[in-house]
Amino acid sequence: MSGWILASALWKMAFGPSAKKRYPTPLTTHQQWMVSLDAILAERTWGHSHATLYPLKRINPTNCQVSLKGSWDVTSPESLHSTLHWLATEGHRVQMASALGRPPLAWDYGRYATVVRLGFGAGYLDEAGAWQLLAHAVTPVAQTYGSWQSFAEDFVAGRQLWMHNAGNEWTGSQDDTVQAVSRLLDPTNPTSPWRQVTWQAIYQPDQVPTPAP
Repeated sequence: MSGWILASALWKMAFGPSAKKRYPTPLTTHQQWMVSLDAILAERTWGHSHATLYPLKRINPTNCQVSLKGSWDVTSPESLHSTLHWLATEGHRVQMASALGRPPLAWDYGRYATVVRLGFGAGYLDEAGAWQLLAHAVTPVAQTYGSWQSFAEDFVAGRQLWMHNAGNEWTGSQDDTVQAVSRLLDPTNPTSPWRQVTWQAIYQPDQVPTPAP
């Protein structure tokens, strides 16, 4: 990344338009649940947002585009949809199933939610399209796990195996993920989205939060 692009990205991360102001409608409980599938990787990202569909607190399409290109080789709506299709239908879980004794669905669908949110942030998806794609994750994930903890444990297990296969360049980064999960599961952490919307909420009728007086 050139110096001016990096400077521009950093400025937007600190002083860009507020994502909450641009997308002010409170999320329903089902929407918050879907967004929270991305909570582990979001927790590791500086300037992240757990409260909005937009992945960052500040509007920064360049940052989202750079993240997608660097991590996923996604540079267009077409490559975005191709990556999401792979994560939803195969991902890494097919190859990991024999080693773990089960396919770690959370590892693929946690990242699926991340890619959807980044795709929205990058401008490759509109808001309605992003929600539609996230909704595709609900049934397989809700039928596989019964709590945020079990979802997180399978995500961490999948990532650990992926790191082992990826090579030494990823050594040490698992600690950051484990710490992020610990913060998210901490019952005393008021900022954790997993404390604000329970896993069971997705099995219940959707609700719109009551505005504060």
